[in-house]
Amino acid sequence: MAYEFRNEKYPQLQIASAAGKVRFDSGEFATDDEALAEALRALPEGWGVTETTRADEPGPQDPPGGGEGSGSGPEEIKPPARSASKAEWAEYARSLAADSDEVNQINVLTKEQLIEQYGAEG
Repeated sequence: MAYEFRNEKYPQLQIASAAGKVRFDSGEFATDDEALAEALRALPEGWGVTETTRADEPGPQDPPGGGEGSGSGPEEIKPPARSASKAEWAEYARSLAADSDEVNQINVLTKEQLIEQYGAEG
């Protein structure tokens, strides 16, 4: 389950909490850690941290079934555009991660590092 947060007030905010470390990059941070997400939700409003998406809630890009897939196997996952948000790049990278250690590493990479490591299309 992925949790995404934004901070327009302090886009480079860094926080060390009992749940772990948080480093916003260009106002964005994503994590799979429920305890870390709870710690961010508990911050006072003045810190400017807002939750943007919960992966367990379907969004406009997640139609409930009936997609165009053939159902005969995994579909090719294409990387987002270079101009896509860091959160989109992190989500794409997590979809390719081999294990939880790699997912944890993805959460601390910058957008440029994600693009370099997981590649941009064309």
